[in-house]
Amino acid sequence: MIWRRRLELPWQLLLLTATLLATGILFVRSSTLGTANEGLERRQLVLSAAALPALLLFAGLAPRRLARLAYPLYALGIGLLCLIPFLGIDVGGARRWFRLPMNVLFQPSEVMKPFLVLALARWLEFRREPRHLSDWLGPLALTALPFLLIKFEPDLGTALLLVPIVVAMLWCAGARKLHFLGGALLAVVLVPAIYFSPILKPYQKERVQTFLESVPELAEKELLARRAGDDATAEKLGEKLRELKRGAGYQSHCAQTSIGSGGLFGKGLGQGPQNRLSYLPARHTDFIFAVVAEEWGFVGCCALLLLYLLLGLSCLSVAAGTRDRFSQLVATGAAAALVMQAFANVAMTTGLMPVTGIPLPLVSQGGSSVLSAFLLVGMVLSAARSRRDAEPFLYRGAQPVDPFHARATATPARDAAL
Repeated sequence: MIWRRRLELPWQLLLLTATLLATGILFVRSSTLGTANEGLERRQLVLSAAALPALLLFAGLAPRRLARLAYPLYALGIGLLCLIPFLGIDVGGARRWFRLPMNVLFQPSEVMKPFLVLALARWLEFRREPRHLSDWLGPLALTALPFLLIKFEPDLGTALLLVPIVVAMLWCAGARKLHFLGGALLAVVLVPAIYFSPILKPYQKERVQTFLESVPELAEKELLARRAGDDATAEKLGEKLRELKRGAGYQSHCAQTSIGSGGLFGKGLGQGPQNRLSYLPARHTDFIFAVVAEEWGFVGCCALLLLYLLLGLSCLSVAAGTRDRFSQLVATGAAAALVMQAFANVAMTTGLMPVTGIPLPLVSQGGSSVLSAFLLVGMVLSAARSRRDAEPFLYRGAQPVDPFHARATATPARDAAL
């Protein structure tokens, strides 16, 4: 019956999504109140409402229909990324956005994440276990193309978020652990080589250097030098510290100051001094987690992180409960995309990673980020439908058979499974 089917949907996923979105609108208002950006929370609400049909559309599609759209949507995403150098607008030295009517900025790299999840799931669907390195070529090629296009916008932070998606989906597909170990060792070798190569732009190298020489570390070294009576060294460290605070380390320093000032329970909503006095840059977008920490404190931060953890677990529970391999891969990829983006933003804000322009999913202000998250949630809701709509995959030898396109010979055991 219809009401029974509705009850089978993972309503906790929708509740978590709505809670995170409401939290974001609340803190967008708090971080823009009394500034030139005042009223952005209403714009965020309108953009979220405009993106809601995309969530409902993807959630309403059966997994098989979504699978048929996987490659066309991937091609659409690649096409939009290819148009960015010609039709995109330049903001802050980066060309990442299209300007739409009503002064809405659209970032194709955000929607490329759910499109990549669909394409990878479609590719891996009938490859039961990618046990050989040659089986990795397809997924890696599908990931490398948008990675390079996004990296040269330039937007290295968003490009790097594609890596955990393909890793998680290959793991779900049954790739060998030895290959993952080899990939990790290769990354350890390549990272220093990339740093010293022309691939990274000067400002990106400066951010990495700022991360390696953080403000707290230099302040501690200066204090130890003064205690030891080495005034010359202390003066040099002090000058370097002041340059770091004024230059590339300014954002990270202000964010960490906001987090530290919040204490256990925070200053109260709208009462954070770093927020109210406009010391914290990009506080309604990339650094909104620092505003949460300052105004809701450690307890509020833990509550927000718990919401993201539950969001990821909800996606994985759908993957574990479905009988359709495509749906398993989609739900796993969506969980990796949402959780790893949240982790990257929090790590950047707290100084555990170099500063990158990565928004906090569903919380940071930005229509493209909300649209991307809504598409991912809609894909998981579609995957949840396979619990009741899809037949289990049937294997003939080592090759899986898609029961939606090729009917297998009926057997009593198979009928009982249905």
